[in-house]
Amino acid sequence: MSSKSDALFWKKKEFISFLLSILIFFIHSYFAQDIVSNRFISIVNHKVSYFFSCSITRFAVPMFFMLSGISFFKDYSNQKYLAKIKTRVFTLVIPYLLWNTLWMLWEIFGSYSFMAKFSTGEPYPLTLTSILKGIFFYQCNIPFWFVFDIIVFCFAAPLVFCIVRNKYIGILTVIGLSIASLFGIHLPMDLFYYPMAAVFYLIGAIIGYHFFDHACRKSARPVRIASVVFLSAYILAKNIAPQNLHIDNYLIQTVVYTLAAFSLWNIVDIFIEQIKPRPIYRRSFAIYAMHLNVAIVILKISSFCLPQNEWLEIPKFIMMVVFTLVIINCVCAFLEKFLPGIYALLMGNRIKKRQ
Repeated sequence: MSSKSDALFWKKKEFISFLLSILIFFIHSYFAQDIVSNRFISIVNHKVSYFFSCSITRFAVPMFFMLSGISFFKDYSNQKYLAKIKTRVFTLVIPYLLWNTLWMLWEIFGSYSFMAKFSTGEPYPLTLTSILKGIFFYQCNIPFWFVFDIIVFCFAAPLVFCIVRNKYIGILTVIGLSIASLFGIHLPMDLFYYPMAAVFYLIGAIIGYHFFDHACRKSARPVRIASVVFLSAYILAKNIAPQNLHIDNYLIQTVVYTLAAFSLWNIVDIFIEQIKPRPIYRRSFAIYAMHLNVAIVILKISSFCLPQNEWLEIPKFIMMVVFTLVIINCVCAFLEKFLPGIYALLMGNRIKKRQ
């Protein structure tokens, strides 16, 4: 594999990770869950909200799991396990604990300071159990369930390797686990937020260990065309089909989300060579870590400053997304320039570490 192909893979992964972090932000921005009336604006709000929060976004987290599996197992051997775990301690474990702690302290500050009068929720309980949950189990930063799962899968790499070392056993395991999910057999939901996370991580591990060279190649034109057709058809179907007709079991999710992830990966080949590197593309982890709590603050401010009106729902949504991304980018730029050591700890210095 040439260094050019390897560089193309990491450039695509960086850019796609940025796109996926935006899509996950959209998942948490569902601003019109129900049609509150038959008025035109109510229907438009619902359709726009569903488009951004449900139709174009649902494969984002599965694709993140797949990319994580690819990155970890691209050159894996049991002899490299400790070295890879050491890397993940810096890129995942330390940032995970730091962000959880920061957002827990923010929650406590918001509960017991002058800001409490702006809060409509219960004060954060100052008990040992709540503090431990806040630090170790993402209680104050719900999107980090994904990071928790990835950490578990990384530490379980020898077990995963036993499954994916033989590609046929790995593929049969993915099929078997997907079928088993139809009968309620999957990861325990009281520990893992998304029961099918392991399946998508296994798919990524199989690709990383057996087909990494293929992932590094630019896809052929017919493949890119087919990918555009599939992803467009998927998004269209999600938006025009009545919601009560959506078949959304875990087996279908595995097939559809995997194809959607492959499609996006291939579509990016159309323009990836023309994309110039930008600092914000490196900040997907920061967007993932900060978007929810920053957006909540912006929404609270907007609710005080703007009247409650259905005609303002879409403008408020756009404002929230833009302001949140601008704030995150400015915070990252400030930390990177003036506090690079803290920035490296919070972000895991992940761009420089590809082991």
